[in-house]
Amino acid sequence: MNSENCVVIGPSIMPYDVSKLLSFSDVILAGNTRKDHIFPYAVVNSETRLQDMLNSPSFRNTIILSPDKLYKKYVFFEQIDSLPSMPAVKSTGMEIEKLSEQSMALMLSLWMEKKNIYLFGYDIQDLEERSVLLSILNANHFSNIFYVRKPNPTKIHLFDAYEKMSVIDYTEFNKIRNNDK
Repeated sequence: MNSENCVVIGPSIMPYDVSKLLSFSDVILAGNTRKDHIFPYAVVNSETRLQDMLNSPSFRNTIILSPDKLYKKYVFFEQIDSLPSMPAVKSTGMEIEKLSEQSMALMLSLWMEKKNIYLFGYDIQDLEERSVLLSILNANHFSNIFYVRKPNPTKIHLFDAYEKMSVIDYTEFNKIRNNDK
């Protein structure tokens, strides 16, 4: 796998073949929204979702990362680990425990210092989530972040002011993925 790339899968429905993402790069799943594949990493911030993941066969070989408080309650489960200390979270003025799972997954990929981060199924409809994403973009100076969506002739200009953020569609991503092989 290409260590320069990372895919973050958010909670929104996405009509893209996940197996192609898994063969392309590291993948971080936000929460327990997808049980149809085995993911290398997942982040969770809810005890209910964590319990569901522990009882789901699809998460048996997944490293599940959670905030420290939740991790301490489930420390005896082998696949659970604590999210690392991420200075970028502090630089945004936020606390890791208050971030959504998709924002935690994005922050984790930034902490991993991935050159290219591709966001699939990332919820930007929620205005609070969008605000957090924009705060993260302001603090990001290393990674190129790509919001990947279905082909659509209508362009999103929401991220035009951010040098390290682009919007691409599945067709453009497929070209990148095919060139990376």
